[in-house]
Amino acid sequence: MEKNASNQSIDRMFQILETMTFTGRPMRLNDIAEKSGIPASTAMRILNAMIENGYANQNAETQLYSLSYKFLWVGNSIRENLSLNQLLHHYLQEIAKRTNLSTALAVQNGDTVTYVDEVIATHQMIRVYHHLGQSFPLYTTACGKVFLSGMSRNDRNRYYQKESLTPLTPKTLCSRAELEADLEKILTLGYAVNDEEGVLGMRCIALPVNSSNGEIFATISISGTIYQITQESIPLLASTMRSVLAKLYEECRPIFSHMQTAELL
Repeated sequence: MEKNASNQSIDRMFQILETMTFTGRPMRLNDIAEKSGIPASTAMRILNAMIENGYANQNAETQLYSLSYKFLWVGNSIRENLSLNQLLHHYLQEIAKRTNLSTALAVQNGDTVTYVDEVIATHQMIRVYHHLGQSFPLYTTACGKVFLSGMSRNDRNRYYQKESLTPLTPKTLCSRAELEADLEKILTLGYAVNDEEGVLGMRCIALPVNSSNGEIFATISISGTIYQITQESIPLLASTMRSVLAKLYEECRPIFSHMQTAELL
């Protein structure tokens, strides 16, 4: 569809905004025009409009243009009004749609994991519901094991000293050696599997949600029966989840890259 003049002006404004943001320093008009691919006369008109509305400045001596601190205010306002659930719920829905399995979002809460959001697979005869707001020991869930895999060796040693590792089912990994072997596997594969370790007959696959510095601040998981999630289907399901997370990183990393989990809840 052909864009009208108004839409073209808006597109060009965003091109200028992105050019100035990624350059990271005051710029000459001609440089802004060249890097954004916009005629200098058009760029000047848009910059003047941004200045009038408080979104840009021009140094009277150097004539260089820069973005104003008003963008900081806008960014802070967005942060204050976004929760982790709001930010990621769309991606939970996408994973649930692609896998036809119930999907959950979890965060670490001390030595436990807490589920804070979910999307139920409504087309399954047997549906998995998560206990939102309740906390579970890290070693008993796929999400919790993802958080354990992201801990330093010293932090995990402290965890093992405090946690009793009581078995919940005959398949619960309740020894340090078993858990460490599984955590190495998680680090290699990039995802965790809970194979009837918390509830017999149930499986779960969890992937980390990482900040820009590589820290795990949340996990996303899918859950189902051992017939809904077979051993053979695990790699493909994990790959499907990973593709949705790649989209999440592309679209949302600028928003949450410098945010702490506590700020998002």
